[in-house]
Parts: sequence; C-alpha cells; structure tokens
Amino acid sequence: MIIDGHIHISDKTTGVWNHPPFTAEELLRLMDGPFPILGVDRRVDRAVVQPHSGETLRADLSFREQHAYVSQVVKKYPDRLVGCMHINPHFGVEAALKELERLVREDGYRVVKLNPSLHGYMPPRSRALLDPIFETSARLSLPIIVHMGDTPFAIPVLMAPLAEAHPQAIIILAHLGTQKICYADEAIYVARKNDNVWLETGWGPLPRIKEAVQAVGARKLIFGSDCPIQEIGSQLRPLEVLAWKPPMGINLPEADVERIMGDNMADLLKGAETKIHG
Repeated sequence: MIIDGHIHISDKTTGVWNHPPFTAEELLRLMDGPFPILGVDRRVDRAVVQPHSGETLRADLSFREQHAYVSQVVKKYPDRLVGCMHINPHFGVEAALKELERLVREDGYRVVKLNPSLHGYMPPRSRALLDPIFETSARLSLPIIVHMGDTPFAIPVLMAPLAEAHPQAIIILAHLGTQKICYADEAIYVARKNDNVWLETGWGPLPRIKEAVQAVGARKLIFGSDCPIQEIGSQLRPLEVLAWKPPMGINLPEADVERIMGDNMADLLKGAETKIHG
C-alpha cells in the first residue's frame, strides 16, 4: 500500500496566494498513476488531505469554513482520502480543538497539521498555544505533521522540547526538515533522540533520505509528496532508489521501502482509528 501523507486540495482559487484550484478528482486521477516502482506499476492507494495553507491565514473564515471542502471530499471518497485539520492557533485554540473533535467524530479526520513558519510562532515559546493541541492529539492518537525547513520558526530542533514534553504525541517533521533551507541533519537528530518523532520524506534530497534511513531506520520515515507544489512521482522516485545497490542506493530491503511508502502511515492511522472507535 502507498499512502501519501501530505497533500493540499481546494475547489477554488485560494484567497491569499492566488493558487489555482486542485480538486479531489484531479488528485485521484494523479493517484491512480501508474507509478513504476521496482518493476511494478503502482498507484497511491490513500492520501492525507488538508486545505491549502493560504486559507488558514484568513481570519474571515471559521475553522469549519476553512475545512469545508476537505470534509466534503473525505466523506465522498472515504476509501481513498483521509482528512487533516490544519490549525492556525492564533485564531483560538479552544475553538480549534472543539472543531477538531467534531471533525474526528463526524468527518473521519485522523491527522493534525501545524505550520509555525506560516502562522508565526516560535514552538518552544508558544506552549500555551501548542500544549492543548498536543494533549488532545495524543489523547486521540492523531499524528501531528509540523511544517519544517524555514527560518526562524520552522527549524527542527525547536520541536525537541515539545516532543520531550509530550511523549505520547505522534510528531511527524515535514519535508525532512528541508524546504527553503536544508535542516535535515537537525530533523534526523530530533527523530533519533525522541521515539515519538517521525520524518516525512517529501522535499528531502536522496542523500539526506539515505542518511535518515541509516540513522533512525525505515520504521520512522513517512512518505508525503506535498502535492500539488511537488509532483507525486518525483517524490516516490527516491524511495525506489533506496533499494538499489550502492553507491546510488543502500540495498534497502523492499519490505522497508514498502514501510516508508505506506505501511508506517497505515499503522499510525490504524492507531488513531482504534483509539477513537475502540
């Protein structure tokens, strides 16, 4: 199974950055591939979808309105799409958590997204905002994807105090700590030091992905493309190369490639499902 853990969708041009629509139907066509991986044509079986980030900057929209389209399509395509709530904590943590509980119970959301860079907060100095989100997510076993790879707020080492303070929280450092600036070494360090921290592979260059696998093991890596900013196949390709012989690959067993491409995320989503429904 292949699960893309990081995708943004919208049914309209976004009101902040003027990005064109990228609908669930367009996404599903892309997910169906085919993507040739280790000699076999594959498809992306499931995707974790969230609203376009720009919509979460709009104070004129409630949390429910920001996520209305995502809620609509995850209920329409429950076998393919999983909802992710992208929380801007500056718009009210209490209201956000109330809506998160509703989205989880009624709309099948299973993931939370935070973006310190976009929303402008320093994680270790914003505990009053973040601790309730981490506590609720841990109680429901919801993975928390945190945007990484920008200064000054999205540097991976800044997440270490929260990971240590909330050992039951499931934290995924997005982009392998690498988007505008490469902080892959820091992301790997935080994942090595904390059992509750995973690494998302999207945006990560192949050499850094190889280092991550060798440092923390395949069980702690999650595939996420960040489509439509990135193209799904281009982000899957480095994972296939891991199975090649050196020097390009690292002779990673195909079973471990499968873990990174989807099995790890499936386990995390199953944990949330079990906690919520018993």
